[in-house]
Amino acid sequence: MDVFYILAVLTMVCALTALGFAIAVANYLRERGHKANPLFVKWMVFHYLTKYKRVTVEESGEVGSLYHGCSIASASALVLGIAAILMRVL
Repeated sequence: MDVFYILAVLTMVCALTALGFAIAVANYLRERGHKANPLFVKWMVFHYLTKYKRVTVEESGEVGSLYHGCSIASASALVLGIAAILMRVL
């Protein structure tokens, strides 16, 4: 199997994981009485993450774990996607 395909599959896995974390963030905000719709997570993900960070810091004094999970998964998807494109082009 070509390295490009391995990186592309890993990119998709990371992107779907980030989406799952983002939906969990939206559900967490809805449970706390904030206006958040999991269906619009694709367009509002940064807004929801900022609000989630603020809410969790106010509640517990530290940032919630969903924030870190979503950030790491999104960054990994970005890096792996760029690597896959570079492997394909070069």
